[in-house]
Amino acid sequence: MSAGRVLITGAAGFVGSALATGFLASRWQVAAVDRAFDASARTRLSGADRIRADLGADPAPALPSADVIIHAAALTTDPAEAGITCADHLGANLAPLLAILRHAARSAPSAFVFLSSSGVFEPGDGDPDLTDACTPTARTPYAAAKRAGELLAPAALAGVCDVHVVRLGHLYGPHEMPRASRMGLSRVARYRADAAAGRPLIPAAGDPRREWTHVDDLAPALTRLLAGPPRAGAVHLCAPAVLRDSELAAIVAAAVPGTRIAPAPESGPPAKPPMIASRLAALDGLAWTAPRDGIAALCRQKVPA
Repeated sequence: MSAGRVLITGAAGFVGSALATGFLASRWQVAAVDRAFDASARTRLSGADRIRADLGADPAPALPSADVIIHAAALTTDPAEAGITCADHLGANLAPLLAILRHAARSAPSAFVFLSSSGVFEPGDGDPDLTDACTPTARTPYAAAKRAGELLAPAALAGVCDVHVVRLGHLYGPHEMPRASRMGLSRVARYRADAAAGRPLIPAAGDPRREWTHVDDLAPALTRLLAGPPRAGAVHLCAPAVLRDSELAAIVAAAVPGTRIAPAPESGPPAKPPMIASRLAALDGLAWTAPRDGIAALCRQKVPA
């Protein structure tokens, strides 16, 4: 698909802003939608049409039409940490989704992208890893909302436009900081902060394997997907890099001399196996950022306060 106009929800967040800046760099016109834009997001998205809107509001806000709509907005913070009930957590994710689906049904874009997550999986779902063939079984409010969205988006827009359901996994990159909707940070960000503060890096129990994708690679990957027809079912969109926590810690330690790596705890909650990228001809030859390069570049930057 040639560059056109893309509307991105959750565009001030970690994933959404990376997508917005990536599409801007590819000469797309970007309508960036979020409830609020901090100073950093306003600077990064200075070339976009920034729209402050609460998609869950009643009545729904008026939004512009676009050739492509990407729904990246999500509440990932645990209900207890967010201070809300599980039912309210579901509503906070599903109400904006239904609103943007109604907008898409009315405005008829060429394509709609629903960003799902490897959070739909439980630790025991892999066989042994999380491939396209694995059936998700996670039942947290966040997982339930994402699993519902994977069904709702294609059903709501059948006959209207192409619908791409895309699962994202472990992400890292610049401009990652706590936000009310995403209080938890990636292990890369936590290791980076620990190293900067002189704290040891501690792998999780069992030293699990995880896939790692640089957030700046998402826009180029999605651009390629949008150039072709959607795949039936969810696409696992992630880089091929799989690292154990100890290997990840070693990369950070090499970039921050003097950093110590502590032994992994003997026991702890089980971790999910890595998500394996879907085999898609559209992504052949895509230059994924190598974790050693991406993490080293991050460690040369000042850690956000």
